[in-house]
Amino acid sequence: MESTSRNPESLDPRSARAALDVVADSRSRAADRVAGPWWYHVGLGALLALLFLSMSLRMASTVVPAALLALVGLSLAARKATGVSLARCTATPGATLLFGVYALAFAVLAVTGMSLEWAAGVDYAIAVAGLVIGVLTVLTGFRVDAAARRDIRAGR
Repeated sequence: MESTSRNPESLDPRSARAALDVVADSRSRAADRVAGPWWYHVGLGALLALLFLSMSLRMASTVVPAALLALVGLSLAARKATGVSLARCTATPGATLLFGVYALAFAVLAVTGMSLEWAAGVDYAIAVAGLVIGVLTVLTGFRVDAAARRDIRAGR
């Protein structure tokens, strides 16, 4: 017996429209849940700034383990709050592009701060780079979420 879903003659326009509406509604609901809570982005930015500050203060061996535990806790709390676990930064084409630009800026800032402090002797250059990275992380996080929501709603 042949299924009616494979028989184009049996599909009327109203049924097709109803099916497409269900898909669009599902995309919209998924897009609403994909964004991380505001505190996730702020917490991630603060943790990164703290990590870089700890390098300038020569306290990284103490701060890094605690910050990594905090990062795991932050990620688990965000997953619980949204009910969604995915790599938001690479979930859609728009989010991936934004994250790529962010990653490049992150690397340039980190290398510049480390070079200035460790090679040129500029005090607290790593901390300043970390502060900029922290702010950039927060701003980019919100932009990545918006791009992911937009792309998911559009079916990309």
